[in-house]
Amino acid sequence: MAKKQPPSKSARSGSPKAPFRTLYLVKQVQYKTFLRLEAALQPLGVTTTQFRILTALSRGDNKRSSAELSRIFGVKPQTMIKQIVNLESTGLIQRNLAKGSKRVLEVSMTEAGRGALRACDKAATAVEAAIFSCFAPGELQTYRALMEKVLASMHDIPSEEEE
Repeated sequence: MAKKQPPSKSARSGSPKAPFRTLYLVKQVQYKTFLRLEAALQPLGVTTTQFRILTALSRGDNKRSSAELSRIFGVKPQTMIKQIVNLESTGLIQRNLAKGSKRVLEVSMTEAGRGALRACDKAATAVEAAIFSCFAPGELQTYRALMEKVLASMHDIPSEEEE
């Protein structure tokens, strides 16, 4: 078990510093994780946003409209269209008319997209292993369970499962 550290002192006043807010810590972990994942995906020519889109397309029936993707990610349709155009120009996805529709385009992964997703998953696994190597056996499962509990309590925010 780790030793308890005495509270750090403020350089100016000598009084103990208040601990960081939990939300601050969550954001710092998210930001630093994002930077590491972005660096790992960069040689593959895929951004973290594009990786998330490919992941969303790999779930369910593998076809989604750009409007559906924009709702999942909580972005404006115009923002999602830019990402879709980028992914389509690299051959990772394709757009086709939805069955029974003359207007709705469905986005789906190409074989190249599935290959890119496999490579991205491998890179993400390595990033996760490095980041969470600080945990003792069993702690990662506890951490995941607690994060899932928080996510489940946030009914009004789309979860990764919806992606």
